[in-house]
Amino acid sequence: MDVLSEVLRVVRISGAIHFCAEFTHPWAILSSPPEMLAGRLFPGAEAVTPFHIATSGQCALSWGSVAPIAFEAGDVVVFARGAQHVLASRAGIAPVPIKDIYRPASDRITVLQHGGGGDESRFICGFLHSDQRFAPLLDTMPALTIVRVRNNALLLEAYTDTGRYAEPVKLGESPGWWQAAIAHLASEVSRTGPGNRAVLARLSELLFMEVLRWQLTYLSNGHSGWLAGLNDKHVGRALSLMHADPARAWTVDDLAREAGISRAALAKRFVDLVGDSPMQYLAGWRMHLARSLLRESNIGLAQLALRVGYESEAAFSRAFRRAVGVPPAAWRDANAADTDATAS
Repeated sequence: MDVLSEVLRVVRISGAIHFCAEFTHPWAILSSPPEMLAGRLFPGAEAVTPFHIATSGQCALSWGSVAPIAFEAGDVVVFARGAQHVLASRAGIAPVPIKDIYRPASDRITVLQHGGGGDESRFICGFLHSDQRFAPLLDTMPALTIVRVRNNALLLEAYTDTGRYAEPVKLGESPGWWQAAIAHLASEVSRTGPGNRAVLARLSELLFMEVLRWQLTYLSNGHSGWLAGLNDKHVGRALSLMHADPARAWTVDDLAREAGISRAALAKRFVDLVGDSPMQYLAGWRMHLARSLLRESNIGLAQLALRVGYESEAAFSRAFRRAVGVPPAAWRDANAADTDATAS
């Protein structure tokens, strides 16, 4: 079971370009705080992950208590949880809140020009948004991930809001395709026409998913979190089992037996890495599945309850209301997909 792909499918992650920046020294901007991002960029989204691509020039990037980091042409930065940050042509310049100089437009990609007329830096600013916030993934990712190309090699850097999450990693693959994808995205931003927004969305999603796979491969070992759990022989097996058959009446004994580990050892290791017990995690995942089905299909509540592991509609409705705050029927009425839903 490809757990990461299944999670991204259910929470419906989508990409978009926010604006293109042409800033001239001196300049400094302050991003919107995370609690404002969804409202500004994509109302209705539960999670927004901004990213920036430097296409020319350079600047200083800072947030939290981390010393300013160089952000140069060709670099890509991803803020997993939308941490408020400053981009500046030089560290120490008082920043202008981005909300004071830019208003999102739904019908076009804006070229935002700002600064004092000196040396120019250009950026593409975008974001990933999702219908559901999958906390096990987002809350355990590094606050900031940077992908750079140096000396014909891909480098991966990651930070918390206080310092390095991990030492820089040289990735074991050619940077050619990554650079080509970035160049294609930059080219597509500058043109308009049929399918333009869809192409930009898919390219943004591709780049983000590759960053996730690199984190899973190169950065999760030695850390706790959902990605580290996927990489763990026994916890990863338990996660795969639950995602492959979420409706099964799993017990920790069942999972431990099939994962080849003792019940006590699995329970402890699962909590240490993922943060929840196996049964808490399964209950949470069932609610993500339920919300996806409620939004995207006309399936009846009794059948839906069985699909996500509840023996009756009443038991499902009680669990859903505890987790989400409203009954499933009311949630469906408020969140039904705009397109025609089909029972599947």
